[in-house]
Amino acid sequence: MHKRQVVMVVEDDCEMNALQCELLEVHGLEGIPAYSGTEAIELAKKHGVDAVLLDVMLPEMDGFETCRQLRSLNGNHLPIVMITALDSEDCRHRGFEAGADAYFAKPFNPDEVISTLRTLMSNTEKTQNSEDEPR
Repeated sequence: MHKRQVVMVVEDDCEMNALQCELLEVHGLEGIPAYSGTEAIELAKKHGVDAVLLDVMLPEMDGFETCRQLRSLNGNHLPIVMITALDSEDCRHRGFEAGADAYFAKPFNPDEVISTLRTLMSNTEKTQNSEDEPR
């Protein structure tokens, strides 16, 4: 049996977090909520997740720093998609510089986010499988 892919939703707005988790569920993915960058780091250490949807404006630690720390924990093996109200070129640049694989401004197109997530997770899976193959 194929296990469902798990996506951590890092969003401090409870309603938005629940909506994003619901969106993932509708598309056959499992969403697990985190409400701060600190909580996201702890969850990532304890539970394996297949991808992260990450807000930028978070309490304690912003999304850019959270992204950097998730990258240092997981290398490039964890797709990170930023979803934020910050839509300036500077913020977008900072997101990619911090290690994000994709960046969406709110309001976002749900189908685009799901499609991007699936592509990133598929590419990560292929990369990991090719790294596991004997040479």
